[in-house]
Amino acid sequence: MRVLLDNGIFIHAEFADRAVKRTTVRWGDTDQTVEVHGAVRKTPATDVDYQQQKEALFTVGRLIREGQIEAFDYWEIQCERWRGSAGIGACNALRDCESKIKSCHPAIQRSKFRQTIDFAETISKGGKKDRKTGIVPSQASQIAFFEWLCSLSEESVALLILHAEQIRLTAFEIESLENIDWFQFLCERSGSSENYPDVFHLWTAERNGFDALLTLEARFPNLVSRVRNERGKNIEIRAQVLRPLDLLTRFGINEPDPVLMDAGRFYHLHELPG
Repeated sequence: MRVLLDNGIFIHAEFADRAVKRTTVRWGDTDQTVEVHGAVRKTPATDVDYQQQKEALFTVGRLIREGQIEAFDYWEIQCERWRGSAGIGACNALRDCESKIKSCHPAIQRSKFRQTIDFAETISKGGKKDRKTGIVPSQASQIAFFEWLCSLSEESVALLILHAEQIRLTAFEIESLENIDWFQFLCERSGSSENYPDVFHLWTAERNGFDALLTLEARFPNLVSRVRNERGKNIEIRAQVLRPLDLLTRFGINEPDPVLMDAGRFYHLHELPG
């Protein structure tokens, strides 16, 4: 099964948080308090279903390592990962999967239309969260690019294809432009430009012929399900949008693998699972 992994899959595969424990040791004839660095299991989500979806990632990681899932990511999802902070690299549900996760081509490469020397602009989403923190949206950001794609008329698309050689568009990207109404249709149904990155990920999965986009989100799969059942629509959505437990069901797995850390326990660095 060929699956594109959403950014949330990578982020929430990390189950360990840094922690410090103060302990008393005897030093000569005095007691000394020292700090011991280690880790604890991350606090579970209050939403039980969401937490179970995250814990199912340990089984997803095993299926990737075993070759039962052919996993992919790509540039736009990598940009989303770069916005966050690095984990400690311990108790990761996708451990030893790095060499097995392949990169695929985006439906359309953003950098061919939006170029900047500012790396922060390149990885910026350009949405509500950025504006709240005082970041001025850039035309090079994800959402600005996707909004531009949504604004393209048939005549504009035809002009882009006419100048494909100058823009350095690949045959794959030309075909994407020829079918851009697929992307525009789902963006229109999504209700907000905040959802456009998810639609673009699904479009990329669709264009690459993948079986599914794997996500932890609940709303986007429901949106796609509604659109798929609309009468009179002129697009076909072949790629599934699955959450981890839904994916395991496709493999006939009802009992996910256990999480490798116990809640409430302090782990010394040498005790941490890989």
